[in-house]
Amino acid sequence: MTPEKALGFIAFLLALLAVKSGCIAMSVLLEKLVPAFTARAVNAYKSRGSFILGAVNGIVLAFLFVLLANSQLEALKLVGMVILLVLIAGIMTGYMIAYHDMGRRLRGDRDWSSTRTIFFGGVAAELAFMTPVLGQVLSVGVLFRGLGAVISAILSRGVASPAGGVLDNRDERDKPA
Repeated sequence: MTPEKALGFIAFLLALLAVKSGCIAMSVLLEKLVPAFTARAVNAYKSRGSFILGAVNGIVLAFLFVLLANSQLEALKLVGMVILLVLIAGIMTGYMIAYHDMGRRLRGDRDWSSTRTIFFGGVAAELAFMTPVLGQVLSVGVLFRGLGAVISAILSRGVASPAGGVLDNRDERDKPA
């Protein structure tokens, strides 16, 4: 291997480390800034329907992006770019929710802070994603499940309690009879 290729490979690994570290840091920030949304999303992440919701919405949004980005009108290309940005934001937030869930599983009965829980969950998840074949399959599964959890949390009306349950914040006239 030539020195230029070796330096390029090292630069790639450093860039990858910076991106993964940024994702873990953003996960901690998300937990601190919007704990109610994070609790709702983690609660939705535990359900099995979040994978199907994320897969359908992810594929449809990706298809819409490709369709609009290849149109002749500049306005439609701009709408396609906005759809792509929303999709990427949803995917990254979904990975952050997965870090939170994996950290909670690693924590067990230990008395860890939420920052430490998310940090260890993020490191464990990213190390698992780097496994050659199984890691990529796991990453795609977490991608769709996390995206579905984020979409479900955005569309839900309840406010999650710190214990992980969902409290109903609708007033009396909105509740079903």
